[in-house]
Amino acid sequence: MNIISLPISHSTFQYVFDPVTGLLLEKEMKLKKISQQVPNKKLEKAIHSCNKPYLLRKGVFKNDDFINDIFIKFYVFALIKTCKVSFLLGKIAANFGRPIFDSSQEAIDYFRKLYPGGIQNDLCYPRSLFAASTSKKFAKEGVMFIGIFLPSKSMHAWIIEDGIQPDCYDNMWINFQPVAAIY
Repeated sequence: MNIISLPISHSTFQYVFDPVTGLLLEKEMKLKKISQQVPNKKLEKAIHSCNKPYLLRKGVFKNDDFINDIFIKFYVFALIKTCKVSFLLGKIAANFGRPIFDSSQEAIDYFRKLYPGGIQNDLCYPRSLFAASTSKKFAKEGVMFIGIFLPSKSMHAWIIEDGIQPDCYDNMWINFQPVAAIY
């Protein structure tokens, strides 16, 4: 998975996401417009979806049977633990995932069934990495975003896949401005 920083400006500051540490860097800047070259159409389409969320299609949410696979459960557990230690370690651990779900919607639904409740608010990054690494559609049609809520500098991760925001319980993402994309 590739990662690209999407710098943004607010007031007299520029915010840049560091793809190695996962930290948000703040720089004072002179007033100027930030222009960003988007490397491909998939990323351009996903950024457009974040900027105009009312154009997203509604997902069809299924309630499939729970897959009781010890490898997947261990993978989710390991992903959560490595993401808590380091942004980069989490991203590296995501490389061990294999596409087993048809879409990110199914992967996120599985993750939420495995770890239900309020704990999900703190698991947006591992949940998104899990969905990205286990979805069959993600490589072709998905982008994972990391966004910032200014001026608080809170961060959040979410996915846009094939014109759909696949997590029906994530209603926070719309308040965040993308500062990085993983695709």
